[in-house]
Amino acid sequence: MGKLQVIEKKFEFGFRVFYNLFRLFPLIYSNTWLTLVLTAVTIAASVGNEIVNYKTGVIPGKFYVALIEKDEPKFWHIFWIASLCYVGLCLLMALMNFFSWCLYIQQRKNLVQCLHKLYYKNNFYYQLNGVDDHGIDNPDQRITQDADKLTKLLGTSIIPTVLLSPFIISYYGVRVWETAGGWGFGMIVAYFLIGVIINRILIGPITPWAARVEKAEGDFRYKHVSVRVNAEESAFYKSAEFEHVFSDLSFDVLFKRLLNFMCWRFPSQFFQSFFDYYGGCMSYILQLFPLFVFHMYDNLTPAELSGQISNNAFYFIYLINCFTRLTDLAMNIAELGGYIMRVSEFVDTGKLHQSGIKNEAFRRNSELPEKASGDDNLIETEHLSFGPPTNSNIRIIENLTFHLPRNKTLLITGDSGIGKTSLMRVIADMWPHQGILKKHFKKTDAYFLPQKPYFPVGRLSLKQQLVFPAEENEEKSGNDEEIVRILHELKLGHLLPIVGNIHDSVDFEWQETLSPGEQQRLCFARMILAEPTVAFLDESTCNVDEGMENAMYEMLRKHSITYISVGHRKSLRSHHDFELRIPSSSSFLFHEIHNQKF
Repeated sequence: MGKLQVIEKKFEFGFRVFYNLFRLFPLIYSNTWLTLVLTAVTIAASVGNEIVNYKTGVIPGKFYVALIEKDEPKFWHIFWIASLCYVGLCLLMALMNFFSWCLYIQQRKNLVQCLHKLYYKNNFYYQLNGVDDHGIDNPDQRITQDADKLTKLLGTSIIPTVLLSPFIISYYGVRVWETAGGWGFGMIVAYFLIGVIINRILIGPITPWAARVEKAEGDFRYKHVSVRVNAEESAFYKSAEFEHVFSDLSFDVLFKRLLNFMCWRFPSQFFQSFFDYYGGCMSYILQLFPLFVFHMYDNLTPAELSGQISNNAFYFIYLINCFTRLTDLAMNIAELGGYIMRVSEFVDTGKLHQSGIKNEAFRRNSELPEKASGDDNLIETEHLSFGPPTNSNIRIIENLTFHLPRNKTLLITGDSGIGKTSLMRVIADMWPHQGILKKHFKKTDAYFLPQKPYFPVGRLSLKQQLVFPAEENEEKSGNDEEIVRILHELKLGHLLPIVGNIHDSVDFEWQETLSPGEQQRLCFARMILAEPTVAFLDESTCNVDEGMENAMYEMLRKHSITYISVGHRKSLRSHHDFELRIPSSSSFLFHEIHNQKF
C-alpha cells in the first residue's frame, strides 16, 4: 500500500510570507532567554561596530587637513588614533559575525527541536512518509536544509540589519539634513523609495521559484539516497544504465528550475548592483547643495574645505549605504520567503494531526482496559472493516469476525496483497477501522515485528540496536550475558568478534552490512529481549531456513510469548493453534489447525 502524494503546491511572495514568519518566531525563539541574549549581544556588537565605523569614516578628512597644512605632528597623532580605531573596528566586526553565527545556530537548534517534536509526536512522521504526504514533499529536507537556510539568513543577515537600520538611518539622516538640507535628504529618500518599488516588482517571482528549486533538490537527493540504500538489489538487476538515465532526468528537472530561478534573479541582481554602486555617484551630487546652493563653506580655508567635503561624502555615502542594505535584503527576503512557506506548511500540517484519528490510531500511549473477568479471548472482532486512511471508500477487508482464545497462537494466511499486513496495521492502531475490535492486552505488552527489518542509523553499538527503541543507558536495557546467549541461539555469535564490545559504536551501518537473514534474526533477538506478552510477526522468518525458523518459534514458546504470525510457508502451520485464511476481501476462514474445528 503506497502513500498518497499530493500535487506540488505553489507559493507566492506576499503578506502571507511575513505572517508565517511571525508565527514561526515562537519556534525559532523557543529557548527564549538564551536566544534573546544572543540577539542582544549581536545587536550590541553591531552598535559598537557602527560607532567605531563612524569614527573611522571621518578620519580621512582629518588626514586631508593635516597633509594640506603640512602639519607632521598632527598627522602622526591622527595616524595612531586611526590605527587603534581600525583594530577596534576589525575586532568588533569579528565579534559581530561570531555572535550572529552563534545566534543562527541557536535559532536553528530551537527550530529543529520544535520540528522534531511535531514530526515524531503521534506518529506524524509515519503519516507523512507512509500514508499521505498532504503535499509536504521531502519532509526530511524541510527539517534539515530549509530550516538551516531560514535561520542562517535570519540570524546572520536580516535580524541585525533590520533592527539597526532605523537608528542608523535616523542618525545619518540628521547629519545629511544639517549639511545638504531637506533637498539632499529628500533625494536620498526618493532614491530609496524608487529602489523599494522596483525591488518589490522584481522579487515577486523569486519566492515560488526558490520553493520549486528546493523541492527539486530534495527529489534529486532522494534519488541518489535510494540508489545508495538499494545498491546491491540494483546491481543484481543490472540496472546501472537505468539508474544513470533516471538520475540524469532527475537532475534535468533541477537544472531547469535552477536556470529559471537564476533568470528571475538576474533583473533583481542587476538593479541591486546598480543601486549599490550608483550611490557613490549620488554622494557627490549631494555635495552641490552645501557648496553651490547654500554657500555654506565660502569662509573655509582649502584645507578645511577638503576635510569637510570628505566628511560630507562619508555621511552621504553611509546613509545611502544604509538604505541600499535594506534594498539588498530584498533578494535574501525573496529566498527566505520560499523557506518560510515550506517550513510553516510543515508546522501547520503537523499541528492538524496532533489529535490523531478517531479510533486512537497513532497514539502510542493510549491504553485499553485490562481483560475483563471471565474473558477467555485475546482478540475479538465483529464485522471489522477497514481500508487505506487516504480513501474511506475503499475496503480492503469487510465484515471480518473471529475470536482468538487467550494463550493460543494464530497464523494469518492469504495471497500477497490481500490485506494481511493491513490487518496488522489496524491491530497496531496505525489505520482506522469500522466495526468492533477488542484487544484484551495492554498496548505496552504487545510487540510488532514488521516485514522489513529496521536498524536506526548512526553506527550504533550492537547493544543499542538490540534494546531499540529503548536507550542503551536505561536501567531496563537488557543483561549482557543474556544478550550473548540469545545471539548464540540465533547463530549470530559471529557478530561478537566483529564488534569487539557490544557497547562500542561500530564503523558500519547495520542495514547495509547484514544479510536479510541476519537482519531478521537480529530483529527477532531484539523482540525476545523486550519480553512482550504478545508478539505480532509479519513474515518475520521468510529469509531464514526451516531449521532456524523452528528454533525461533521454539524460543517464543520457551519465553511464554503468545504470537500471531503472517506468512505463506506451510511449515508455519505446525507452530500455530489457529489459522485465519483470507481468500478475498469479504470471505474468511478461521479454524483450529490441529483439530480442524471451525
